[in-house]
This record gives sequence, C-alpha cells and structure tokens, in this order.
Amino acid sequence: RAQIGSGYDLLVANIVADVIIAMSPLFKGFLRAQGQVIVSGVITERAAAVQAALVEAGFKITEVKEESGWMAITAG
Repeated sequence: RAQIGSGYDLLVANIVADVIIAMSPLFKGFLRAQGQVIVSGVITERAAAVQAALVEAGFKITEVKEESGWMAITAG
C-alpha cells in the first residue's frame, strides 16, 4: 500500500467477482473516510456475493446497475 498511497476519494475496479471479493477487505485502506468504491465486470449471478463482501468489509451499497448481464456496484 505504501507504493500506491491512501486517502483517495474513489477506487474503481473492473475485474472478476472472485478478485473483488478477495480484495474487498483492502479497499478501505486506500480511501479517505468518505471515499467510494465502484466495482464492475461482475456477472449478474455473482452480484450478491460481491455486495456481501463489500458490506462485510464495512461498505454501504449505494447504487447497483445492470446491463446485459453485467453489474456495476457503488459503495461508500
């Protein structure tokens, strides 16, 4: 994390659900207190698992969008 830094307003990850789930506990460490994360590249069938991982990591889901079987999830 020292190489990437912290205190960001926004973190964006467009990767597969398994990676998002595994990395969710790390996301808050890169964000400022009011920062948000947007994850996408998530197939509809995995959206609930990704949302659960984000909530478990201390995020609140603020928006979910779906198009053609792909999801984007915003959390803060």
